[in-house]
Amino acid sequence: MWLFIGLLTLVFCASTIASQPPESPQGSELSLVRAIVFKDGFVYTFREGTLTPKNGEVLLRTIPQAREGTFYAYIVEGEGTIARLELREMRVGERKDKSERMFNDLYELLRQNDGKKARIVTTKGETLEGILRVVTPVHEDPSIRDPQRPIRVAYVALEGETTALVRTDQIERLTFLDPANLKEVREFIAPIIERRLVVIFNDAEDGKPLKLGIAALEQGIRWDANYRIVVSDERPLKEARVELVATIDNLLTELKGTTLMLAVGIPNFPFRTQLASLIEPRVGERAEMRELLRRPPGPVAAITQQLALEKPHEEITPVLPAEVELPSVEAAQLVFYETPPLTLKRGERASLVLFSQTLPCQEVFEWTIAGTELPKSALSNVLVVGTRPLTANFWYALAIRNTLKVPFTTGVATAYQQWRPIGQGLMPFTAVGDEAILRLTPATEVVGDHEEREIAREPVTEKRENERGKTETVQIGWRVTIEGTVKVRNTRSEPVTVIVRRSVEGEVIKVSEKAEVKVQPPARIADRNPISQIRWQLTIPQGEKTLTYQYRKFVGIEK
Repeated sequence: MWLFIGLLTLVFCASTIASQPPESPQGSELSLVRAIVFKDGFVYTFREGTLTPKNGEVLLRTIPQAREGTFYAYIVEGEGTIARLELREMRVGERKDKSERMFNDLYELLRQNDGKKARIVTTKGETLEGILRVVTPVHEDPSIRDPQRPIRVAYVALEGETTALVRTDQIERLTFLDPANLKEVREFIAPIIERRLVVIFNDAEDGKPLKLGIAALEQGIRWDANYRIVVSDERPLKEARVELVATIDNLLTELKGTTLMLAVGIPNFPFRTQLASLIEPRVGERAEMRELLRRPPGPVAAITQQLALEKPHEEITPVLPAEVELPSVEAAQLVFYETPPLTLKRGERASLVLFSQTLPCQEVFEWTIAGTELPKSALSNVLVVGTRPLTANFWYALAIRNTLKVPFTTGVATAYQQWRPIGQGLMPFTAVGDEAILRLTPATEVVGDHEEREIAREPVTEKRENERGKTETVQIGWRVTIEGTVKVRNTRSEPVTVIVRRSVEGEVIKVSEKAEVKVQPPARIADRNPISQIRWQLTIPQGEKTLTYQYRKFVGIEK
């Protein structure tokens, strides 16, 4: 019995030892275990593997295309420290190769085709045909006397019914009647030279495995965000189901059980287009590297089109899956969605749901009013100049409150009422606790009109010194007061929520309906006018509502 258990133990140990293949003398590969993926196609990779040092170092076939300042090695498990990294060119094998070259003179061509049937036309017009035989090597013929240019010739024979002897300098035309050798082919053994990344350790014991990792910022994986928003038929609308779907495009390397962390936000990597100096290819290799990195990841439309071709269309359902939200973590100003382990080959794509949640939502009619500049010349001091109608355009929109633990990332959003599509817009980046206004379609039930008029004008002067050194008062412009009127008409039978925005260049001095005003100081010291943003949000019943505002701005006199 004990003998049987001992045999089982021996077999188990042998299988355990056999399951750990010895390190290849040509170097080892590291697996991509996790990666932080950004929307611009850059990805921070973490490759890890268990390796056995030999002579205090390990060889890696894995050479990440790291960007400057982001490349480093680390020890996950094991004793020792990393002394340095090296990039070596090593002979990892050999291959059989061959070279071809055209024969560079007539004699070499004749010699390589000795025994072939040929036809020769001589300089005297004779046509000879037979089996080609090279009789003599190239030599200086003593019968030909030319002190200025010695002539080197060879003799060939054409064997047939009779044998004809021809000197090479007398051949006018040569035609082979059998398949001929026109090129010299040489076979040789060529060494295979490849680059290896070498990790050199301090205090690492040879033969004792340790787990090593390589981190780097690379290019090749990107993700796109798409939202699906479903609202019900009930009025007033109080909530909506919001689903965020990530489409991952892998052009980097094969993923085997890799955890991806999809970043909301793009960090500042100013040197991301510059390869790390340790691994930057030499001049002859740069063209090939540029060609490899030239193709950008496909746009959202191309991804959607290919997915539609590869997968059958699912039936439309009036409900979304159960509420789900992938785990997320924060780092400085970034938030990351953590995916389950993914397996994707290079060139493959995948879509997965990051969250599906019911969030507070209401219908709003949103209008951002755009205006035109006042002319800076030919201004009069008449109190009322007249009216200037501006573009009026209300949008039917959804105001979605972000009650999640992470911000909304920017992405294309399609809204449905039950299963019927009602519009598409761009979901803006929305911080936690803030409200996203998603424009869907031009409004037909709420319309507006807007106009501005000048109601006052005062000259602006300043004292300056003239050419004679005397101080004089000079007019430099006007301080103009402008009044704006916004008329909103609700044709629905029930009250609606409207949001009206107006940005003006100047100082707001009066607004109606307790509008919110935010002031942004001038971008330059020379600019006299701040940028003021007026925002109304109110509920209006069926009928018409008038909103007013006044602001004051400086208008300089053009010279």
